[in-house]
Amino acid sequence: MVNVGIIGHTGRLGKPLVEILNKHPNVKIVYTESRKEGIKGNLAEAELVFLALPYGESEKCVSELKGKKIIDLSIDHRCKNGWIYGLPELNNGNIKGAERVANPGCYATAVIEALLLLKDVITNIKIKAYSGVSGRPNQPIIEEKGIEKYAKGREHPQVAEIEKFLGKQIESFEPHLVYPIKTGVVVIISVQLKPGFSVDKLLGNHKFLKLADFKPDNVSVDYLKDIIKEVENSNFCKIAYNINENNITIISALDNLIKGGAGQAVQNFNIMYGFDEGTGLI
Repeated sequence: MVNVGIIGHTGRLGKPLVEILNKHPNVKIVYTESRKEGIKGNLAEAELVFLALPYGESEKCVSELKGKKIIDLSIDHRCKNGWIYGLPELNNGNIKGAERVANPGCYATAVIEALLLLKDVITNIKIKAYSGVSGRPNQPIIEEKGIEKYAKGREHPQVAEIEKFLGKQIESFEPHLVYPIKTGVVVIISVQLKPGFSVDKLLGNHKFLKLADFKPDNVSVDYLKDIIKEVENSNFCKIAYNINENNITIISALDNLIKGGAGQAVQNFNIMYGFDEGTGLI
């Protein structure tokens, strides 16, 4: 049994994290802390601490957690030295036994998973990304259907994360919020394939990556909602490859709060401690 703490347990990612860990057979939550509920338990008893905090807040806690393992769900440490990037399908060997793991962003997870085995044979990467409103902290749910583009070009902070860990430059990245969908991420990626390459076994052998039969279509709220239903409340990332000669349209979908957040953090925890990756998640 591993004693863990959670700082930010009442937040956007903290709530689903608590729900997952409460079902985990090898975890005991011995400490929680949040602005809303204050402190409960004893931090000294925690061997590992999950940080589920807003941007810029995690760094303030790190100095107080010396000697403890840390999984940070925020963006704060993803590109910093001394932290292991916690994308299991990319970095499994380094996550095992790691002391400090930085959980990836939801868009970055969906993109890197889809392109990981193609990165050396593709060019002209163009991405349109769509997220439920939980992708923007404190965003109210608007009942009227709509798709709102909220950044352009290379403005989104996860572009740097994707490029660093994919090892490829992105030509364009256009993120959108989708109303009234609450959770879920869909990325539609257009790439060109180098001539002579045969696409085979694109996902490798990974527990939480699955091939899907999503088809390219005019993007609408209903179209995105149908795709998100396939991954909602799960730790799976489902990916479809639609190939037309040397042009590929890839559709990658996940739940931004689970595989793009709390679920992936627990997947990393499992790897760190040698548990089956699916423990508490399947």
